[in-house]
Amino acid sequence: MVRRFSPTLLGIAAAVLMGAPGDSWRVLHAAQETRAPSRGDLIALSNGADLVQAAGRGDRHRYQLTLSQGEFVRLAVTQVGVDVDVETCDPDDRPIATFGDAVGPRGSEAVELVAETAGTYAITIVAAPATMVPGSYTIHLGVRRPATDLDRAAQQARGLRTDAERLQAQGHFDEAVPLLERALDITEHSRGAESADAIGLTRLLASNALERHDTTRADALYRRALTLLDRTVGAGDATDAMVRSRLALLAERAGQRPTANALLEPAMTVLERTLGTDHPWYVQSLITLGTLRADAGDLDQAEEIDLRAMATLEKLQMTDDIPYADAMNNLGEVYWQRMSYDRAEDLFRRSLAIGERLRGADSYYVATTLQNLGIIARERKAYATAIAYYTRVLAIRERVVGPDHMDVAQVLNNLANVYRATGDLDKALETHFRALRIWESTAGPYDRGTMVSVGNIARTYASMGNLSEAIAYQHRAEALLEGQLTLNLAIGSERQKLAYVRSIADRLDRTLSMHLDLAPGRADAGELAMLVLLQRKGRVLDAMADTVAAVRQHANIADRALLDRLSAITSNLARVALTPATTASADRRTQIHALEVEKEHLEEQLSARSAEFRAQTRPVTVDAVQAAMPEDAALVEFAIYRPFNPKAERNDDAYGAPRYAAYLLRKYLPPCGHDLGPVKTIDAAVDAFRQALRDPGRADLQAKARAVDALVMQPMRGEIGAAARLLLSPDGALNLVPFEALVDDQGRYLIERYSMSYVTSGRDLLRMQETRASRSAPMIVANPLFGEPGRAAAATSRQAISTDTTKNAWATTYFAPLGATAEEGRAIKALLPDARLITGRLATKSAVTRVDAPRILHIASHGFFLQATPDLLAAENPLLRSGLALAGANAARGPHDAGILTALEASSLNLWGTKLVTLSACDTGVGEVLNGEGVYGLRRAFVLAGAETLVMSLWPVSDAVARETMIAYYAGLRVGLGRGDALRQAKLSVLRQKGHQHPFYWASFIQSGEWSQLDMTRE
Repeated sequence: MVRRFSPTLLGIAAAVLMGAPGDSWRVLHAAQETRAPSRGDLIALSNGADLVQAAGRGDRHRYQLTLSQGEFVRLAVTQVGVDVDVETCDPDDRPIATFGDAVGPRGSEAVELVAETAGTYAITIVAAPATMVPGSYTIHLGVRRPATDLDRAAQQARGLRTDAERLQAQGHFDEAVPLLERALDITEHSRGAESADAIGLTRLLASNALERHDTTRADALYRRALTLLDRTVGAGDATDAMVRSRLALLAERAGQRPTANALLEPAMTVLERTLGTDHPWYVQSLITLGTLRADAGDLDQAEEIDLRAMATLEKLQMTDDIPYADAMNNLGEVYWQRMSYDRAEDLFRRSLAIGERLRGADSYYVATTLQNLGIIARERKAYATAIAYYTRVLAIRERVVGPDHMDVAQVLNNLANVYRATGDLDKALETHFRALRIWESTAGPYDRGTMVSVGNIARTYASMGNLSEAIAYQHRAEALLEGQLTLNLAIGSERQKLAYVRSIADRLDRTLSMHLDLAPGRADAGELAMLVLLQRKGRVLDAMADTVAAVRQHANIADRALLDRLSAITSNLARVALTPATTASADRRTQIHALEVEKEHLEEQLSARSAEFRAQTRPVTVDAVQAAMPEDAALVEFAIYRPFNPKAERNDDAYGAPRYAAYLLRKYLPPCGHDLGPVKTIDAAVDAFRQALRDPGRADLQAKARAVDALVMQPMRGEIGAAARLLLSPDGALNLVPFEALVDDQGRYLIERYSMSYVTSGRDLLRMQETRASRSAPMIVANPLFGEPGRAAAATSRQAISTDTTKNAWATTYFAPLGATAEEGRAIKALLPDARLITGRLATKSAVTRVDAPRILHIASHGFFLQATPDLLAAENPLLRSGLALAGANAARGPHDAGILTALEASSLNLWGTKLVTLSACDTGVGEVLNGEGVYGLRRAFVLAGAETLVMSLWPVSDAVARETMIAYYAGLRVGLGRGDALRQAKLSVLRQKGHQHPFYWASFIQSGEWSQLDMTRE
């Protein structure tokens, strides 16, 4: 287990002190000055006119004030465009107190001074370390009167606070605690608990506890400070925001990422508005954000954030301070996870050098970097070096926080992994169990550390050959991970959710390997593997669909407005991304990036608002899926996994080349699993089969179909038995295979033997039990008038027939007329009397985007999926490379283009309650395959939009054959056939026609989702 630095607010260098959130960056008199100036250097202060002084980075101004013994004076130092700190000194130049509570370029420092003896006192004003732009300040000498006991008490408390801050700058946090506690007690009695000084001390005590890793006390003190701040200054204040940022850090340390995100995002918005992005407080929050992104497996964004934090600190000339060391360590962790060990080690060593210089070689601070260096040594198999690092870290942490702290559990986990790698399995197991006991007692059963610990125990038992214990602990680890997965998918954008799922993909590898490689004959291992597949596949798709559905069903006006805003941003993004560009445009790329960022932000907000609805979803179990299955059905879950060897020394050596697995489930039988073979072998056979499918002249089609069947279906034929219906959940390249066109060992197409339906996961069977009410009558879109760009062409299939890939793909694509779709539309309209038929100029993108959950949506047009090319600006998002052509598609596409409905835009349609979407066009089922998540294209888009059943194509289809198939399909639905069976019968009718036996003619369309009967009457 690696450990990122959690940014703290204390210990910027000995010269700079940063108090609790809300405190300014304090500058110590003795550390900043290189000489003690003579009294001639001082500017005298007196009653009368205010003194105005310009100030910039590095400026330090000293003023003198002559006071009588027992005199009290109050000064106001008003900041105008620059943040300053103030220090008072007695006549012997000894520091009395520092003032810096007015954070930022505006505000006023209230400086108070009691003269214990008569003489000339010094007032030092210095620009805060983060000053980049010069400004000015005004000194106003206000109240002068005899000091009271309360004035003396306040100065005593301020002096104690200053002494405590000096100790903390030197790393002596324990010694600072009694001084801070005494100062707080004095202040609360003299000025009240809600005074600014009392709140500041509370924050400073919280920061001190955070440094000492006393998270319980830190959390309590920060929450107390937040309550007082909300009552006095409000949530829009920078100090209030910084406390929320610290609470986010504590939530991150506790593994509560959703809570941390909810606290941090608004806090950073306030800090940016009030202080700017170059302020150290904002940088501290930025480092916390990077840690959260790394926790979620989003290494790309974590790297970007860490680099941004380092760049800002470099700009502020703060590269020899603790925050810079934090950012370097955290960036090193990113490189470590990417196996760039040299870069990681360099950053860790640079971070360590700063930490040892500022905090000491045996400080708690450096233990984090030492642990990370131990990880690098372990990865390089330098086990003695790794053990030396871990032993040193263990001694530091046990000395500071005791033997039962979760920071101790971290290093114990790493130490145990080294013992396992060196073959000392008994010692490894003993150490892992000690770590687990600590995790369970401190962090709880659902913390990531607990899950990792349980998983490592399972691995160690597997290494020992104790399969019963290994399976039991693996089951427990997966249960813990499922709880964490649910929480993590409740927040963030789709990209962030995908990043998190990718970060835990190796856990599925371990579970499948435990069954298929170590315990193929054990029913408990097989059931666990099946359960995890049911829970994990397509999980992000479900999370995103649930987000939109929950808002549509339950949202108030504000939530619906948020959803509408997301739809508008999505359309705008599609418009800008798809507008042809003759030359590269930095402004255009910037505009696209800004729209993508806003879209992601809206997705995060929607996720947060709908979390409560997803929480009500019942758990997925094997028994629940079996109960939802028809008796004549067999569910086949395909998966790509990497075989995992628990005896390997390092994780890098433990995972083998990817392979396909298949798990089959019948209603009353236990699941059974098969290792189907290397992905490379099967994908090659699939690619050859798909090429043969697209060419009706290929005589080797059946041989190619038989080859794929032998690899992926033949191993399960015995378990399929007498099942008449196959529910297929493909993975990888199998997502693009029409299984109906495979040929069995008796030379028959599988469509002749089975009814088939496709699902993202067997979990879909549980979702199909939910009832969704349609909101409007069926809608048929056919024969759009694409327009003519000055040339004509004859269409033989429902695809773009001319695309020059050497130029901009959008500018050179031509969509030919589809005359047969007009007849198709009229025929289906006759079968659906209440349907609305839209054709010609009216078959527009606008008409489609305005749909309101029609019972059926049928679109007969051109479809497309463009492969990513360097010239295609939208190449990174496959939902922008896939779509449907509608009226006006051939017109010159510019800012007002309305002829292309991209998959990204289709995902925003309101189809929650739509029973059937038929995309009677070419390539509507293809897209970019993402293992475990399905196909990114129109297929995913219409599921996100809420479609219950989707009929789509896997290659360009003949216009005439498509028309015939679709009419037969709806005729079958009309007489009561199910949504799956009606398509099967329509395809069989084409297969039986002379000259149409090749699957090119009949196998292109597949049905995904609910396969049962559809009420064709008006609802």
